[in-house]
Amino acid sequence: MSITYAAAMNEPLLAVEQEREALRRWQENGDRNALELLLRSHARQAWSQASRWTDNPVHLEDLAAEGMIGLMRAADNFNRELDVRFSTYSSWWVRTSISTALARIKTVIDIPPRAYIDARMGRLTGEEGAQAQMAVHGQVALDAPPGDEGLPPTDRLPSADPTPEETAAARSSQELMKRMLQEALESLAPEEAQIIRRRKLKSTPDSVAEVAADLGMPRNRLRQVENRALMRLRRQLLEAGFQLALLN
Repeated sequence: MSITYAAAMNEPLLAVEQEREALRRWQENGDRNALELLLRSHARQAWSQASRWTDNPVHLEDLAAEGMIGLMRAADNFNRELDVRFSTYSSWWVRTSISTALARIKTVIDIPPRAYIDARMGRLTGEEGAQAQMAVHGQVALDAPPGDEGLPPTDRLPSADPTPEETAAARSSQELMKRMLQEALESLAPEEAQIIRRRKLKSTPDSVAEVAADLGMPRNRLRQVENRALMRLRRQLLEAGFQLALLN
């Protein structure tokens, strides 16, 4: 299950009796409603631990999700005979799940979780430390000495050039977007489509005065037609599955 930060912070905590009853129903009967109740009431643990490691919204959400997995494992393994609150027991599972996921989510390349944490804490030195820092931060000192292989750090970086597969995928995506745009333009009135092409799709757009003069309409009228056409075009593209970010 997923839960937002705001929802997690506003979720009420369970009383001891409610907590134990939810654990019993989940462990003995597999009651998913009981599990969800338990997870929602402790989701703040996952978000709190995740926020210790990043302020990147995407990474934060991913790490919180890993923390929720830790909560589920804690619910599976909690011994109800122990005189301890579930939150105390689950905190270890949450930390372990998040720390294990850190290297996978935040590094440029895969490195062991222990190495990631040691690099973050500055515990690694020499060539090992330099490589770990490069993986963690995606940064490399340009004046760093060559490594054991005799290669300068810049030669150990992956190429920024796209692979053949990435090039083919990008070309296919561009062709699809062009086709979607053409179909959306065809849904407009001829005059509207002409205005959009001349005012928005040319490398050097025509001015309002030029287009208005060619179409024989006042400038304020042309702006009204243009704005209306843009709204219709945007709606058509979104309905066709166009990416919203490309329309901003």
